[in-house]
Amino acid sequence: MPIAYLNSEYPSLSHTFIEREVRQVRAQGLDVITFSIRRPGRTGTIGSAHARAARETRYVLDGGARLIGSIARGLATNPLATIRTILSGQRLSPPGLGARVWHLAYAIEAIRLAQMLAHERVRHVHVHMANNGASIALLATRYNPRLSYSLTVHGPSDFYHVEPIRLRQKAENALFVRCISDFCRSQVMTWTDPTHWDRLHVVRCGIDTGQFRPADRDAQGPIRLLTIGRLDPIKGQHILLESCAQLDAMGVDWCLNVIGDGSLRADLECKAGSLGIADRVTFQGAVSQDDIRRHLDAADAMVLSSFNEGVPVVLMEAMACGLPVIATRVGGMHELVEDGVSGLLVHASSVGSLAEAIRTLAQDADRRRAMGEAGRLAVVAKYDIAQTASGMVDVFDGHVESRVSVGEQSDPRDARAPVIPEPNAR
Repeated sequence: MPIAYLNSEYPSLSHTFIEREVRQVRAQGLDVITFSIRRPGRTGTIGSAHARAARETRYVLDGGARLIGSIARGLATNPLATIRTILSGQRLSPPGLGARVWHLAYAIEAIRLAQMLAHERVRHVHVHMANNGASIALLATRYNPRLSYSLTVHGPSDFYHVEPIRLRQKAENALFVRCISDFCRSQVMTWTDPTHWDRLHVVRCGIDTGQFRPADRDAQGPIRLLTIGRLDPIKGQHILLESCAQLDAMGVDWCLNVIGDGSLRADLECKAGSLGIADRVTFQGAVSQDDIRRHLDAADAMVLSSFNEGVPVVLMEAMACGLPVIATRVGGMHELVEDGVSGLLVHASSVGSLAEAIRTLAQDADRRRAMGEAGRLAVVAKYDIAQTASGMVDVFDGHVESRVSVGEQSDPRDARAPVIPEPNAR
């Protein structure tokens, strides 16, 4: 039985781990068809794997005529289900005219998705992120109650807007919820009834540890710092630049390579200039997965200054390549980085503690090497993509196969649509 993977935008450079997961679960026997609400943005198809993923993905928003045709076909062939889906969308919506309009659009897109899934003989859809893609998957099950959906929750942004995105309703109506860390699971547990906790599974994201391997590094010269991530306020890159500006007074010779793009690029470039460090900071922009390994091999340490995180895949890649890492003690970071063993954890927003951690590694090449070795061992043990994908296959087998087996024995007219509770009901 084929399973659909649905995302709001796929492929996406910042969500490379989804494309990897799809490839690996296919390799382990799952028949996966990828769907996306909208087509990828400018950087979404950078790299051969992402370009291939875009070509094989079905897109819900693939022309206004198709959407209109879907709602017309729904009204003509299944008017009660169409009306039920639209009303469910309004019930799911937060207050406000704008939100109501958006959820009307989500209902129409859900009807289109349900029809596309039926055409592909798909009965289950898995969604990454608890955003509008999850809303559309939930509403698709209102249109066709024989459909089911499951959800991967990453955080941290999902936990900033729990009520507006209706995290509880999405989690409780899902066949199961995959949480990418123990910390993530605890946050979902906070917002869901304990009767649903047995369907919350921790399955970590993973990387190909055969692809990301240690390289020979020259310990001479300035310490070469690397940071990877979208240029966004949550990533705390202003703090990193201020920390680097303190290193000269500490007697540290350094340079910084910044990989990623986003709304803050011009502001960060200006910040580097005002701190007098622009000549030692290189802004690379977006880089494909085909090229990311070259930047990892050229670095001495990876630094993430984020104000919040889930469990960053870029840190897994760096650790697998034998790099020591410096990261903030937030979210699920401590589940990946063992402070003092595979890296250093510092207080978020603390310029001084981040600068001191960089100095610690800059002055001790042997410690950098030992931390890099420990980090690779940790990633190989818990975050190899073959292992994590196997965990996903097991969860699918446990929930989806049993549901389909029961469903095949029952009359589809007996299938009931999931109940969407009132937003504030507990």
